[in-house]
Parts: sequence; structure tokens; C-alpha cells
Amino acid sequence: MSAPTERVVAVVVRVASPGQPAFQLRKGEHGISVFDPAGGDPPLTEDEILAAFRPGSVVIFRTVSVIEEHGLLVIPTAGAESLPERLRTAHCEIEPGIGMDRPAFKAALRNPE
Repeated sequence: MSAPTERVVAVVVRVASPGQPAFQLRKGEHGISVFDPAGGDPPLTEDEILAAFRPGSVVIFRTVSVIEEHGLLVIPTAGAESLPERLRTAHCEIEPGIGMDRPAFKAALRNPE
């Protein structure tokens, strides 16, 4: 009998300010930055991610499947130069689905909140 396969659930982490919407698209932005904890070896920790941001920031975990259920895409992209190397490597963006206009994208982003 073979060993049971381990189910892996893809998760991304969003860094936000307390009391502020975490998945709000700002003027001029084309996507929402998130991090794939499994994008590093060893995997990124919550503390490691938070250390790169303002004190008091919080992390929000969402499964990729929940994001994609709303027609959104999670695309690996290089992070900003100001981020530590491991976070740059693990950086992704939540982007609009194919054919999704900006108003529909903004509406879809409210769902993972």
C-alpha cells in the first residue's frame, strides 16, 4: 500500500496596515503585491516578511484558490529593489483576469477581504 499523498495548499501573504483594506487597488497600481511563503528555501516566515515593512504592519493569508475563484490571477513577478532578496524572489502580484477592466478588478479585489 502506498503512503497517502500530502495535499499542498498554495497560500500567499499580503502585508497591510491595521484598520485599512488589505486588497485595495491604489491609483496608478496595476496589481496587488503578495508573497509566496514557499517561494524561499527555507520557506519565508511571517516575522521575516513583516521585518521588511513598517512596524505595526500585519499579514493576511489567502489561498490562491480563493483569489482565483473571483477571476483574479496570481503572477510571480520580481519584487522591488528595496525588498530583501528572499522577498524579491517570493514576490507575486494579484492581477486582473483576462478581459477584466479596472472597475471589475477593483470589485473582485473586495472579495478576498
